[in-house]
Amino acid sequence: MKKFYLGFSVICLVSIISACSKTEYVNNVDYLKLQKAEVMLTDDKKIVGEMIVPDKKNKSKRIVPTELHYTFTMENKSNNIMALSDPVKTNIRIEPDKELVSAVKEAIGSNIYKMDNNKLGVGMSIGEIPSKGTSKFTLNYTLGAKEKNNKLPLLPTEEKLKKLQDNALKGTLIISQDDKDIAEFRLDSSQ
Repeated sequence: MKKFYLGFSVICLVSIISACSKTEYVNNVDYLKLQKAEVMLTDDKKIVGEMIVPDKKNKSKRIVPTELHYTFTMENKSNNIMALSDPVKTNIRIEPDKELVSAVKEAIGSNIYKMDNNKLGVGMSIGEIPSKGTSKFTLNYTLGAKEKNNKLPLLPTEEKLKKLQDNALKGTLIISQDDKDIAEFRLDSSQ
């Protein structure tokens, strides 16, 4: 009988705690605000990782890609935790303005922001935003590598990369759930 009461007490306690800290998917975007959008070009192995590719002699070669790395600071003004952590349900992407499309096509040769055109790779990290708090999310686009390899193209010139970085915040961050756009935030207005 003691086990029953102990089990019943634990179930009640879990129910009370979960009722007090409700987690929900983003269903009321009026509570979300893009506080800050930052972008950098990086080949920092701690951020972008590395790839192991075969070289001409079929030996392993380590390549560190260069990425256009976005960091978004999102604020949740609601009393509930907002979850952006289900990659099957939730997605973030950038809809570029004309200037950004022009700069990326000049540098890379294609619009990397269009998922079906991106052959280099896109990464994303999303999670939960605490009640009345903030969280950081990242979105990164692989641009190429500094050294010749058979997986990634060589990086464009420094001038083209600078132009791309200078225009990288000329666009809109879009959050979608279940393949439906639910929120849009101008990147250049969050500065």
